[in-house]
Amino acid sequence: MQFASHLNHCALLFAFDEASTLRLFAKYGYLAIALAAFWEGEGLLIVAGTLCGAGYLDWRWTIIAAAIGGAAGDQIYFYIAHERAARLISRSARLRRWLPRVRAFVQRHGTWAVLLSRFAAGLRITIPLVCATAGMNPLKYSTLNLISAFIWASAWVGLTYQMGAHLLR
Repeated sequence: MQFASHLNHCALLFAFDEASTLRLFAKYGYLAIALAAFWEGEGLLIVAGTLCGAGYLDWRWTIIAAAIGGAAGDQIYFYIAHERAARLISRSARLRRWLPRVRAFVQRHGTWAVLLSRFAAGLRITIPLVCATAGMNPLKYSTLNLISAFIWASAWVGLTYQMGAHLLR
């Protein structure tokens, strides 16, 4: 149902003034995609992928913008948590009790957690925080984060491209 809602928003956007809307997308569309992906950007990515399929946006630039925006957001969350984790843990007995379990989880499943978390809406923000708190190597996290972002963006654009090719042409 959420996808239909996004398509309706897209259709409303074009109903008002198609020419000016297309100029806006051509000029600012990729920036909007990057900014939306910085946070949880699935909604806009669904619309963007649909517009790619309809020929209004280039799928390659859409994937690049979404991947860079999504990776940048998670990278910032990781570094903020990395800096502040020690202070938070030292102040909280509860966190000190949980830390060994969190570290064990990240050591066992950290790679898969980073790669798959982007596909679990709502969990995406927690995984960088958990990985940083558990002491995951920043280079390892950054590499996995970027790979995950490109897989995520490619999957959403690839899926919704087909719908745009059939619905909006």
